[in-house]
Amino acid sequence: MRTSSFGRAVLAMAALACAAPALAEGQTPPPLQPGQQIVLANYFELSGTGCSALSPPIITITQKPALGTLTVSRTEGVVNTSSPKCAVRSKALPISQVLYTANKPGLDNMAWSVTFQQRWGPHGRYPRMDYGSARLKINPGALLPAQPIPAPSTPPAHP
Repeated sequence: MRTSSFGRAVLAMAALACAAPALAEGQTPPPLQPGQQIVLANYFELSGTGCSALSPPIITITQKPALGTLTVSRTEGVVNTSSPKCAVRSKALPISQVLYTANKPGLDNMAWSVTFQQRWGPHGRYPRMDYGSARLKINPGALLPAQPIPAPSTPPAHP
């Protein structure tokens, strides 16, 4: 999964607007098979003045995958925060997730953008943004065993 350098710079400036990738930076996800699902990224946001949770960021799919489906889910999860303002390092927060479900074998590409509530720049003019993308390999599924071909039925003998 890749994040643009602009997105990383914005996140560095706004340490409390967080992206928690499900996979480590540069880590290649394992090949999937049709029907399998993977969490590509988790996003959450904490207030800039304290350590209170804000609503999860808004995720927009910017490039739909061709061989599967990319969905955005909102859930709650325990997150280990790295903010020095947080007295408690593990917090239950609302999270936006990017989930991919494989449908067909091949190589699939997708991308999304994330808009955080907190703003930056002069007078809070610009929204904090992040960008994510993934390239996934979907292997063909296991072949199903062939069904036995029924033997031709013989007509019953007539006496």
